Amino acid sequence: MSKKSEKKYIRKIIEAGNTLEVINYISGRIGARGNGRGEGEQEGESEEKVQRWKWKRAEDKCRWLINQNFGPGDLWMRFGYPRGTRKTPAEIRDDVKKFLEKLRRMYRRAGKELKYLYTVGIGSRGGIHFHAVFSAFDSEKIETLWQDIAGTEQVPYPSVNTRHLDRRGHYPSIAAYIIKNARQTFGTDRQIFGKRYCASRNLKPPKIRKVIVHAGHWLKKPKPKKGYYILQDSVRQDIGQNGFPYQSYTMVRLQI
Repeated sequence: MSKKSEKKYIRKIIEAGNTLEVINYISGRIGARGNGRGEGEQEGESEEKVQRWKWKRAEDKCRWLINQNFGPGDLWMRFGYPRGTRKTPAEIRDDVKKFLEKLRRMYRRAGKELKYLYTVGIGSRGGIHFHAVFSAFDSEKIETLWQDIAGTEQVPYPSVNTRHLDRRGHYPSIAAYIIKNARQTFGTDRQIFGKRYCASRNLKPPKIRKVIVHAGHWLKKPKPKKGYYILQDSVRQDIGQNGFPYQSYTMVRLQI
Protein backbone atom coordinates (compact mmCIF):
# COMPACT_ATOMS: atom_id res chain seq x y z
CA MET A 1 0.00 0.00 0.00
CA SER A 2 1.39 3.40 -0.94
CA LYS A 3 1.86 6.09 1.67
CA LYS A 4 -0.77 8.17 -0.12
CA SER A 5 -3.47 5.50 0.23
CA GLU A 6 -2.48 4.20 3.66
CA LYS A 7 -5.32 4.50 6.16
CA LYS A 8 -4.65 6.34 9.40
CA TYR A 9 -6.43 8.02 12.26
CA ILE A 10 -5.40 10.13 15.23
CA ARG A 11 -5.54 9.05 18.85
CA LYS A 12 -5.67 11.87 21.38
CA ILE A 13 -4.80 10.87 24.95
CA ILE A 14 -5.56 13.12 27.91
CA GLU A 15 -3.84 12.12 31.15
CA ALA A 16 -5.51 13.79 34.12
CA GLY A 17 -4.90 12.43 37.60
CA ASN A 18 -6.07 8.82 37.78
CA THR A 19 -7.73 8.98 34.37
CA LEU A 20 -6.78 8.50 30.76
CA GLU A 21 -9.31 9.79 28.26
CA VAL A 22 -8.89 8.50 24.72
CA ILE A 23 -10.36 10.08 21.58
CA ASN A 24 -9.93 8.38 18.22
CA TYR A 25 -10.78 10.51 15.20
CA ILE A 26 -10.04 11.26 11.55
CA SER A 27 -8.19 14.46 10.65
CA GLY A 28 -8.00 16.42 7.42
CA ARG A 29 -4.25 16.68 8.00
CA ILE A 30 -3.84 13.00 7.26
CA GLY A 31 -6.08 12.76 4.25
CA ALA A 32 -9.69 13.41 5.26
CA ARG A 33 -11.78 16.54 5.63
CA GLY A 34 -12.41 17.69 9.21
CA ASN A 35 -11.38 16.11 12.48
CA GLY A 36 -14.52 14.33 13.62
CA ARG A 37 -14.38 15.85 17.10
CA GLY A 38 -15.46 19.40 16.52
CA GLU A 39 -12.10 21.01 17.32
CA GLY A 40 -12.82 24.04 15.16
CA GLU A 41 -15.96 25.56 13.72
CA GLN A 42 -16.79 25.08 10.06
CA GLU A 43 -18.34 27.57 7.66
CA GLY A 44 -22.10 27.37 7.39
CA GLU A 45 -22.68 25.78 10.76
CA SER A 46 -25.62 27.01 12.80
CA GLU A 47 -24.86 29.20 15.80
CA GLU A 48 -26.71 26.71 17.98
CA LYS A 49 -24.43 23.87 16.91
CA VAL A 50 -21.31 25.98 17.39
CA GLN A 51 -22.41 26.95 20.91
CA ARG A 52 -23.20 23.35 21.76
CA TRP A 53 -19.66 22.31 20.87
CA LYS A 54 -18.18 25.23 22.82
CA TRP A 55 -20.06 24.13 25.95
CA LYS A 56 -18.98 20.54 25.37
CA ARG A 57 -15.32 21.58 25.11
CA ALA A 58 -15.67 23.73 28.24
CA GLU A 59 -17.06 20.75 30.17
CA ASP A 60 -14.22 18.51 28.90
CA LYS A 61 -11.55 21.00 29.99
CA CYS A 62 -13.24 21.55 33.34
CA ARG A 63 -13.37 17.78 33.97
CA TRP A 64 -9.71 17.37 33.05
CA LEU A 65 -8.66 20.14 35.44
CA ILE A 66 -10.66 18.66 38.30
CA ASN A 67 -9.37 15.13 37.70
CA GLN A 68 -5.79 16.40 37.44
CA ASN A 69 -5.78 18.61 40.54
CA PHE A 70 -8.29 17.28 43.05
CA GLY A 71 -8.90 13.97 44.77
CA PRO A 72 -10.03 12.18 47.93
CA GLY A 73 -10.52 14.56 50.86
CA ASP A 74 -10.86 17.68 48.73
CA LEU A 75 -14.09 19.66 48.97
CA TRP A 76 -17.11 20.13 46.70
CA MET A 77 -19.14 22.97 48.20
CA ARG A 78 -22.29 24.92 47.47
CA PHE A 79 -22.72 28.40 48.97
CA GLY A 80 -26.00 30.26 49.08
CA TYR A 81 -27.21 33.74 49.89
CA PRO A 82 -30.18 34.40 52.17
CA ARG A 83 -33.48 33.85 50.37
CA GLY A 84 -34.61 36.97 48.56
CA THR A 85 -31.11 38.45 48.21
CA ARG A 86 -30.75 40.45 45.01
CA LYS A 87 -27.31 41.67 43.97
CA THR A 88 -25.76 42.97 40.79
CA PRO A 89 -23.05 40.93 39.03
CA ALA A 90 -20.48 43.50 40.24
CA GLU A 91 -21.59 43.08 43.87
CA ILE A 92 -21.40 39.30 43.58
CA ARG A 93 -17.90 39.52 42.10
CA ASP A 94 -16.84 41.69 45.04
CA ASP A 95 -18.20 39.14 47.52
CA VAL A 96 -16.41 36.25 45.81
CA LYS A 97 -13.16 38.22 45.56
CA LYS A 98 -13.29 39.11 49.27
CA PHE A 99 -14.12 35.50 50.17
CA LEU A 100 -11.21 34.05 48.16
CA GLU A 101 -8.71 36.60 49.47
CA LYS A 102 -9.59 35.74 53.08
CA LEU A 103 -9.67 32.05 52.28
CA ARG A 104 -6.21 32.18 50.74
CA ARG A 105 -4.85 33.82 53.90
CA MET A 106 -6.58 31.18 56.02
CA TYR A 107 -4.94 28.35 54.06
CA ARG A 108 -1.56 30.07 54.19
CA ARG A 109 -1.70 30.45 57.97
CA ALA A 110 -2.40 26.71 58.19
CA GLY A 111 0.60 25.94 55.96
CA LYS A 112 -1.57 24.82 53.06
CA GLU A 113 -1.97 25.85 49.44
CA LEU A 114 -5.40 26.88 48.22
CA LYS A 115 -6.51 25.39 44.92
CA TYR A 116 -9.95 26.09 43.56
CA LEU A 117 -12.31 25.95 40.62
CA TYR A 118 -15.72 27.60 40.81
CA THR A 119 -18.69 29.17 39.09
CA VAL A 120 -21.55 31.38 40.26
CA GLY A 121 -25.08 31.11 38.95
CA ILE A 122 -28.37 32.93 39.31
CA GLY A 123 -31.45 30.72 39.12
CA SER A 124 -34.66 31.47 37.23
CA ARG A 125 -36.17 32.87 40.44
CA GLY A 126 -33.16 35.05 41.16
CA GLY A 127 -31.48 32.86 43.77
CA ILE A 128 -27.69 33.25 43.79
CA HIS A 129 -25.54 30.17 44.34
CA PHE A 130 -21.81 29.64 44.25
CA HIS A 131 -20.32 26.18 43.57
CA ALA A 132 -16.65 25.41 44.12
CA VAL A 133 -14.06 22.66 44.40
CA PHE A 134 -11.39 23.42 47.02
CA SER A 135 -8.25 21.63 48.12
CA ALA A 136 -8.66 19.87 51.47
CA PHE A 137 -9.26 22.05 54.51
CA ASP A 138 -11.50 22.44 57.56
CA SER A 139 -14.89 22.87 55.89
CA GLU A 140 -16.43 24.39 59.02
CA LYS A 141 -13.99 27.30 58.84
CA ILE A 142 -14.78 27.83 55.16
CA GLU A 143 -18.50 27.77 55.91
CA THR A 144 -18.12 30.33 58.70
CA LEU A 145 -16.07 32.61 56.47
CA TRP A 146 -18.73 32.63 53.74
CA GLN A 147 -21.54 33.25 56.23
CA ASP A 148 -19.67 36.22 57.65
CA ILE A 149 -19.58 37.71 54.13
CA ALA A 150 -23.01 36.77 52.79
CA GLY A 151 -25.09 36.67 55.96
CA THR A 152 -27.56 39.36 56.93
CA GLU A 153 -29.03 40.45 60.25
CA GLN A 154 -32.21 38.50 59.47
CA VAL A 155 -30.36 35.45 58.07
CA PRO A 156 -26.86 35.41 59.56
CA TYR A 157 -26.10 31.82 58.49
CA PRO A 158 -26.97 31.28 54.81
CA SER A 159 -26.80 27.67 53.66
CA VAL A 160 -23.53 25.93 52.83
CA ASN A 161 -23.41 22.30 51.70
CA THR A 162 -20.22 20.25 51.70
CA ARG A 163 -19.17 16.93 50.22
CA HIS A 164 -15.73 15.34 50.20
CA LEU A 165 -14.45 13.95 46.92
CA ASP A 166 -14.35 10.16 46.97
CA ARG A 167 -11.57 7.76 46.01
CA ARG A 168 -12.62 7.24 42.39
CA GLY A 169 -10.40 10.04 41.12
CA HIS A 170 -12.89 10.71 38.34
CA TYR A 171 -15.46 13.48 38.78
CA PRO A 172 -17.47 14.05 35.57
CA SER A 173 -20.69 14.85 37.45
CA ILE A 174 -19.02 17.79 39.22
CA ALA A 175 -17.73 19.24 35.94
CA ALA A 176 -21.16 18.78 34.36
CA TYR A 177 -22.83 20.56 37.26
CA ILE A 178 -20.38 23.48 37.14
CA ILE A 179 -21.03 23.96 33.42
CA LYS A 180 -24.78 23.62 33.91
CA ASN A 181 -24.58 26.32 36.57
CA ALA A 182 -22.56 28.61 34.29
CA ARG A 183 -25.17 28.34 31.54
CA GLN A 184 -27.73 30.10 33.74
CA THR A 185 -26.22 33.52 33.13
CA PHE A 186 -23.41 33.20 30.56
CA GLY A 187 -24.03 35.43 27.56
CA THR A 188 -26.80 37.40 29.29
CA ASP A 189 -26.92 40.76 31.08
CA ARG A 190 -26.76 38.78 34.33
CA GLN A 191 -23.38 37.22 33.48
CA ILE A 192 -21.11 37.47 36.50
CA PHE A 193 -17.69 36.43 35.19
CA GLY A 194 -16.18 36.58 31.73
CA LYS A 195 -15.44 32.85 31.74
CA ARG A 196 -17.67 29.81 31.99
CA TYR A 197 -15.79 28.88 35.17
CA CYS A 198 -12.87 30.34 37.14
CA ALA A 199 -9.82 28.48 38.43
CA SER A 200 -6.78 29.29 40.53
CA ARG A 201 -3.53 29.84 38.65
CA ASN A 202 -1.76 27.05 40.52
CA LEU A 203 -3.80 24.27 38.88
CA LYS A 204 -1.71 21.92 36.76
CA PRO A 205 -2.94 21.29 33.22
CA PRO A 206 -3.56 17.73 32.06
CA LYS A 207 -0.98 16.03 29.86
CA ILE A 208 -2.28 15.84 26.30
CA ARG A 209 -0.60 14.03 23.45
CA LYS A 210 -1.56 12.86 19.98
CA VAL A 211 -0.30 9.87 18.04
CA ILE A 212 -1.01 8.74 14.48
CA VAL A 213 -2.35 5.19 14.33
CA HIS A 214 -1.63 3.34 11.10
CA ALA A 215 -4.83 1.36 10.79
CA GLY A 216 -8.07 1.53 8.90
CA HIS A 217 -10.29 1.56 11.99
CA TRP A 218 -10.28 1.43 15.77
CA LEU A 219 -11.63 -1.38 17.94
CA LYS A 220 -15.37 -1.02 18.52
CA LYS A 221 -14.83 -2.50 21.98
CA PRO A 222 -11.66 -0.82 23.28
CA LYS A 223 -9.33 -2.66 25.62
CA PRO A 224 -7.93 -0.99 28.76
CA LYS A 225 -4.29 -0.24 29.31
CA LYS A 226 -2.62 -2.45 31.91
CA GLY A 227 -3.41 -1.16 35.41
CA TYR A 228 -6.61 0.60 34.26
CA TYR A 229 -10.24 -0.27 33.65
CA ILE A 230 -12.64 1.28 31.17
CA LEU A 231 -15.74 3.09 32.37
CA GLN A 232 -18.31 1.37 30.19
CA ASP A 233 -20.76 4.25 30.27
CA SER A 234 -18.00 6.55 28.95
CA VAL A 235 -17.62 4.74 25.62
CA ARG A 236 -18.98 6.87 22.78
CA GLN A 237 -19.22 5.95 19.09
CA ASP A 238 -20.65 8.88 17.19
CA ILE A 239 -20.39 11.31 14.31
CA GLY A 240 -18.41 14.43 15.08
CA GLN A 241 -19.06 18.06 14.25
CA ASN A 242 -17.47 17.73 10.82
CA GLY A 243 -19.39 14.67 9.74
CA PHE A 244 -16.79 11.99 10.48
CA PRO A 245 -16.96 9.19 13.05
CA TYR A 246 -15.10 9.35 16.32
CA GLN A 247 -14.75 7.20 19.40
CA SER A 248 -14.04 8.31 22.95
CA TYR A 249 -13.74 6.53 26.29
CA THR A 250 -12.25 6.94 29.76
CA MET A 251 -9.88 4.63 31.61
CA VAL A 252 -9.41 4.90 35.37
CA ARG A 253 -6.36 3.63 37.25
CA LEU A 254 -7.05 0.55 39.36
CA GLN A 255 -6.84 1.21 43.09
CA ILE A 256 -4.37 -1.24 44.64
